[in-house]
Amino acid sequence: MGSRGIYENSTEPNFRKTWDLAEYAQKAAEREEREKKEAKKKWEKKHGKFKREATPPDVKIVEARDKLNLEENLNKTILVPYGASTGRQGKGVGYYCEACNETYKDSNSWIDHLNSKQHLRATNQTLRQERATLEDVRKRLAWLRNKMVDEKKHSEFSLSQRISEKQAMEEKERKERKEKKKMRRKEKACYVKNEEESIQDDSMAQIMGFGSFESTKV
Repeated sequence: MGSRGIYENSTEPNFRKTWDLAEYAQKAAEREEREKKEAKKKWEKKHGKFKREATPPDVKIVEARDKLNLEENLNKTILVPYGASTGRQGKGVGYYCEACNETYKDSNSWIDHLNSKQHLRATNQTLRQERATLEDVRKRLAWLRNKMVDEKKHSEFSLSQRISEKQAMEEKERKERKEKKKMRRKEKACYVKNEEESIQDDSMAQIMGFGSFESTKV
């Protein structure tokens, strides 16, 4: 027995509504596209029509920066004109970006700004990277090899330099000790000589019947 049961062989019309799935899928797609266009028109009416700027012909690929000196203005007094900055706009107290004319209060936001698309666009840089060729890889390896050799030579030179400086310092200390010993011997010789002269004077005074050659002035 079929799904219609006793009505399987009936010639009466089927009053159940049938659905064309393809037609309704097309209508849903058209409605979604229409809603997107309306939302885009509303956004452009509110914010203005967006137009992407063309990439300048002299744009350069972003390069690795040198070490940032974040403590350059630490413990320094900087005079800033009153009203020179409003929010982040303008030059104020903090990290100032001349390209974007913005000031950031802490180093974290400053570094984030340096890596942002806004700053890269203002400094005519792009985040796109060129694909390295085999020749570029060879040059990089040669540079690293030469760098290791230079560092090794520098370390050897530094070691020999430290040894020579240590020897010079020891030689200087040895000369100073020698001079001090010489001065002590000289002082001792002078003291002994003075004592001998004093003894001779006392002996001469006793022989001649004088008490002493010392002064009697008070």
